[in-house]
Amino acid sequence: MDLENAMPRQSSRQLFKNEIINSLVDSLTPILGKFVAEAVDLAVADHMSLKMASPTISKKDFAAINGISHSVLEKWIANGVVLLAPTPTATVRRIRKCEITGEKSIVMMEKHGNALINLEAWREKNRQQAIKCRYIKA
Repeated sequence: MDLENAMPRQSSRQLFKNEIINSLVDSLTPILGKFVAEAVDLAVADHMSLKMASPTISKKDFAAINGISHSVLEKWIANGVVLLAPTPTATVRRIRKCEITGEKSIVMMEKHGNALINLEAWREKNRQQAIKCRYIKA
């Protein structure tokens, strides 16, 4: 048996393939890191909302956790699929001056807080649907 055939050597093709793979890994690492970080953030937010049994959650977090778009969430809210939690309101006084007459008037407005999703209602609705499901035996 010839000694040259018995000794493994890397061919120039293999070295070229390794360079391509290394360049691909270097170029894709930042993008993959971004996606992994977003996935971890969503998982942590989901876990925290379930663990803490928080009664409310922001619209943005709810949409991200459930994998829906903001427009779909707004349709769900309009159709009553998702309920909004009551938020505190404040009365705001604003003095307006008419540009033509120069007369001042006081305008009273209600300023609503940020709209939050009622998670307790969402969980109860899902629980009731699970109880009524014909595939789950109670």
